[in-house]
Amino acid sequence: MRYLFGILLLLLCHPVMADNRPQPSDYDRLFATEASSEQLQQLQQRLALGDSSRGSFQQTRWLRVLKQPLYSSGRFIFAPNEGMLWQQQQPFATTLILKQQQLLQIDSQGQLSVQQTSDAPNALASLLPKLMQALLAGNIEYLQQHFALYLQQQSSWQLGLIAKNSQLKTVLPRLILSGEAQPQQLLMLGQHGDLSDIRFSQIHTGPLSSAEQQLFIPSGTAN
Repeated sequence: MRYLFGILLLLLCHPVMADNRPQPSDYDRLFATEASSEQLQQLQQRLALGDSSRGSFQQTRWLRVLKQPLYSSGRFIFAPNEGMLWQQQQPFATTLILKQQQLLQIDSQGQLSVQQTSDAPNALASLLPKLMQALLAGNIEYLQQHFALYLQQQSSWQLGLIAKNSQLKTVLPRLILSGEAQPQQLLMLGQHGDLSDIRFSQIHTGPLSSAEQQLFIPSGTAN
């Protein structure tokens, strides 16, 4: 269970006063009709991703049990051959590294924990690292295997996702990924009105530097 919540919540946040919460009803039109194969192919060509990418993120979360939203920020790196690194810098430092077979977490005290996805308590937990990588990479083919997809696109695009897996659908009823040439925003509409809004910025692509490669092999892990 700790494994599952570590991926879903990604990172802890702290409260802020501003509240510009998106409304789930704003996306009713998006989810009215499933996307056709032709539309999805056009989106895949438009994204033209594949290289490693890195950038900054700002995450705001609204939880029913809290009066104020929560905020965190940091940077991320996505590399097709390495996985995804999610490094929170504010309000405190913590790192989450998602690999195909591993989840690595470094807490604010620098303590490293490693878990094999094969040790995860259920199939949902092992699916989530791949899901996060597919979302950031714009991997339409993978997403189509696990989600019903809904699409609106003009100068920008919005991709709505409803999980086919009943467990995942219960935890994350709806997802909305949007952007232009690259993904710029991920909304996760949870149960009971909970919502997470992640904004991506300063994204650039290219091969990983030696320093970036080392981030995927923190001290205490093997190559």
